[in-house]
Amino acid sequence: MNRLASAILMLSMSMSMLSLAQENSATEKSAEQTDSTEPVLPANATQSELEQMLLPQFELVDNPNIEQRIRDLLIKNVTVFQRQPEKINQAELRLLRSAVRRQITSILATEGYFSPTIKFKNKPQNKVEDKVESQSQDQPQQILVQVTVELGPPTRVNNVQISFVSEIAEQTVPAKLQQSIQSTWSLKKGMLFRDDEWTRAKAQLIESLIAQGYAAAKISSSEAIVQDQQADISIAIDGGPAFRFGELHIQGLTSYGEWLVDRYHPPVKGAPYDQASLMKFQRELQNSPYFSSVTVSIDPNPELASAIPVNVVVQERKKYDIGLAAGYSSNTGARGEISFQDRDFYSDAFNLKSGLRIEQLRQIGYADIFLPPEPSGYLDSFGVLVERSNIEGLLTQTGAFGAKRVIIENGVEQRLGLSFIYEKSEVNGSDQSYTKALYATIGRTWRAIDNTFDPRRGYVVQLDIGGASKAFLADQNFVRLYGKYQRWIPVSERDVLILRAEAGYVIAPDDVGIPKDLLFRAGGTGSVRGYAYQSLGINQQDGVVGGRVLTTASAEYVHWWKGNWGVAGFIDVGDAADRFTALRINQGIGLGLRYKTPAGPIAFDLAYGRQARQLRFDFFIGIAF
Repeated sequence: MNRLASAILMLSMSMSMLSLAQENSATEKSAEQTDSTEPVLPANATQSELEQMLLPQFELVDNPNIEQRIRDLLIKNVTVFQRQPEKINQAELRLLRSAVRRQITSILATEGYFSPTIKFKNKPQNKVEDKVESQSQDQPQQILVQVTVELGPPTRVNNVQISFVSEIAEQTVPAKLQQSIQSTWSLKKGMLFRDDEWTRAKAQLIESLIAQGYAAAKISSSEAIVQDQQADISIAIDGGPAFRFGELHIQGLTSYGEWLVDRYHPPVKGAPYDQASLMKFQRELQNSPYFSSVTVSIDPNPELASAIPVNVVVQERKKYDIGLAAGYSSNTGARGEISFQDRDFYSDAFNLKSGLRIEQLRQIGYADIFLPPEPSGYLDSFGVLVERSNIEGLLTQTGAFGAKRVIIENGVEQRLGLSFIYEKSEVNGSDQSYTKALYATIGRTWRAIDNTFDPRRGYVVQLDIGGASKAFLADQNFVRLYGKYQRWIPVSERDVLILRAEAGYVIAPDDVGIPKDLLFRAGGTGSVRGYAYQSLGINQQDGVVGGRVLTTASAEYVHWWKGNWGVAGFIDVGDAADRFTALRINQGIGLGLRYKTPAGPIAFDLAYGRQARQLRFDFFIGIAF
C-alpha cells in the first residue's frame, strides 16, 4: 500500500494548491456520484485473478464541449495524467480513481464548474494466459483507464455585497470614496465565478483603496456561497487610517548629497499618501544618470499614519564610463565611436558626456554637460560640437557651442536653446563660403504612445521654431519652422499601420548666409527610401545642397509573425527645394523585414526610387523620435 499512499498524497497536495481560497465558504449541492465503471475482472474471478497486479495508464477523453484551456489545466495538474504507471491491485485502483475524481472536481470548481460528471472506463490492454500466482504477479495486467468529464452547468455571480468596517469611527472611509472603490469591483453579476477572477477582483479592490491613501487597507472577511449554480459574494474591507507622508529616510548615498534626491520631486511632507506619486518619484530617480537601482517604499504601520516615513534605498552608478561602439547605417556608412562619461564632473553632480564618432560620410566630436534638475523641474545643459561631413558633394565643417533648457510637464517636452554656429562649406571643390549665426530655438514634443521602443498605438508630434538676426552675430535674417507627425494604428491582433509626415520652411530672402545644416535635404532612411541619404534638394555643381522648403510623407504596414520577425510594405514621398513650386513628388516603394529587439525594431528594407529608377537597401533601428 505504500505506492497507493504516495500517489494519494501527491494528489492531495495538488488539490490543496488549486482549491478555492481559504476564506471562501463555498456550499456545494450535488448528488454523490457512483463509480460507474466495470471491474477489471469478472465477479466469479478466482483468488489468483483477484490478486492479479494491474498496470493502469490514465487518459483524459477528448470532449468538444470543454475548451482547450480547461483540458490543458486538467492534464497539467491531475498527476496521474503525467506519471508513469505503477503496479497496484484492483482495490488500490478503486481508491486511486476516487482520489482522481476529487482532484478533478476541485480543479473544475476553480473554473466555476461545481457539479461535473466524471466517469471511468477500464480497457484491458493484454491478457494473462498463465494463472499461476507467481507468474501473475510477475506479469501485471495492463489497462487503459479512460476518464470522461462533463462540466455541467457553470456557476455565475448572483449577488455582490461590499461593505466597509472599522473599529475606530474616525478611520471610516468616506462615503464618496466607498462608492468609487465599489465601482472598481470587476467580478460583476452574471459573470462566471472563477477562482482566478475572484482572487484578482479582491486584490484590485484593496489596491484601489491603497492608491487612495489607505496604505494599511485589508480584507476583514470574504465569503462566496455557491448553491444551485449561483454564487453570492460578500466582502468586508477594513480601510484603516488615512496616511500622510512624513520624512525621507535615504540610504546608499556616498558621492552625492541628499539634495540631489530632493531634486527629483519627492512626496511633500504632510501631503496625503498617494501611491502614484510615490511610484513617479521612484521612476524619476531610476531614470536619472546617477543611480543604478532605486527602491522607494513605506511601512504601512497604522500607528505612523499621520507622518509615514518614506524609505529611499539607492545604489549609485560608477562615476566614470568609457564606451566603445561600432555599427553601420545605410545613411552614413560604417561607424566607430569612443565615448567618456563623468557623472560627478567638478564634484557637483554635473554629468559630462563626451565622445568622438567616425562615420564614412560624417565625423563628430562633442562634449556636453548636463546639470542636475532644478527644483522647478528644469533640465539645463550646455556643450560644444565639431563636425565634418561630405554628403552628396557638399563638404561642411562646423563648430558650435550652446545651451539648452528642457522642461517636461504632463507628457509634453518643451525646449529652449541658444547656440552659436560657425560653418565652412564648399560644393565639389568650388569656392568656399563661411557663415555664422547666433541661433535661438523653441520647441515642443507631444508623446502619447503605448511603448517607447515598440509602439503599436499612439502618436508623436514635434514642432520647432528657430531664428537668427544680423543684429546679433548672424550673416542673414531668417526664421526656421519645422514640424513632424507620426502615428501608429493597430490593425488586428499583431499588425500595425505607421503614418509619418514632416514639413519645414525657412523664411528668408534667399539662402545666402544661412548655415547649410539649417537648410533642408531629403532622402534615405527615415525620409524617402529608395534615394541616397540627403540626395533630394537643390542640384548645384554636380552636388546637392539644402533648400528652404521640405515636405515628406510615408505610409507603412507591418505584419508581425509569431516571434520577433515581421514583414513590411511601404511607400514614401517627398522632396526639398528652394520654393514650394519647385517641389517634386519623388516616390519610393518597397518591402522589408523587421526584427524586434529591446532597443526597438530593426528594419531591413529594399526600396525602389521611381524617379531615380534604382533599387536601394536601407537599414535602421525604428525608435519613436
